[in-house]
Amino acid sequence: MLRPLQQTCHFADCLRAGGRDVARSDAGVMLLRRVGPFRVGLVSRGGAQMLEVTPPARTLRLFSPDHAMDAEMRRRGYMRLREPVQVAEWDISNPDLRSGLRKTWRHALDRAGGLTLSLTRMPDAGDHWLLMAEQRQARARRYKALPLWITRAWAALHPEDTLLIEARAKGALVAGMVFLRHGQTATYHISYATPLGHRLEAHRAMLWRAATHFARRDVARLDLGIIDRDAAPGLAQFKLGTGARARVLGGTWVTMPGLARITSGRRDKKPRPLPDRGIFSAWPKR
Repeated sequence: MLRPLQQTCHFADCLRAGGRDVARSDAGVMLLRRVGPFRVGLVSRGGAQMLEVTPPARTLRLFSPDHAMDAEMRRRGYMRLREPVQVAEWDISNPDLRSGLRKTWRHALDRAGGLTLSLTRMPDAGDHWLLMAEQRQARARRYKALPLWITRAWAALHPEDTLLIEARAKGALVAGMVFLRHGQTATYHISYATPLGHRLEAHRAMLWRAATHFARRDVARLDLGIIDRDAAPGLAQFKLGTGARARVLGGTWVTMPGLARITSGRRDKKPRPLPDRGIFSAWPKR
């Protein structure tokens, strides 16, 4: 199964463990939240089949499709709130995985040295050094990530599908990465490196090690997450240098009871940014 992380039963389990109200079916996952007098149904990276899932009555619905389907969204009375973003997806089913690396990426990987890598399951301890470091990094760089309690819940509920890679130089920790497996896909979830880890190309060494590890365990795809060539060109280049392909998602749309009669057949106005408030605290911006 090549579903995105947000549409898996593993993710639904984690949301429920955190006290969230979740509607899950064969079609996918919907997170239900209450914001003041409104009930909100959130579908992140949902497939077309999730459009057939009826939320509770009087529910405002936010839908972020995993693929572009603008015409169908408008036909059903949705209005666009956010323009689409891109994700990097790495096909690791190729037996000669190294041949797909870009030349500069491969040469930099060859230069990575002086590192000892360990692969283990991710502990569910909230004070794990990597979780703390990633939290500080998110605050410093002002990006929003999934709450740490989701990582802890995944590690506790599905330890066999959690991979922690740690890099050491002369015995000292210099970098770490966490990957979450779901079916035949694994998602690049958390990473951090010290300045020394960056100089030693620890990120590159760990990502390559994860790819070879999962490829031997019937994983076909690594989801490397969102890329933004304008805001973070270096990170986008790093991800795409593996041979991963950039794919455009479907944006973010909203509808509510009665809205379809008003919006059906009408062209979208210029999308306005979605407010960054508490209802999104357990949902990635996809």
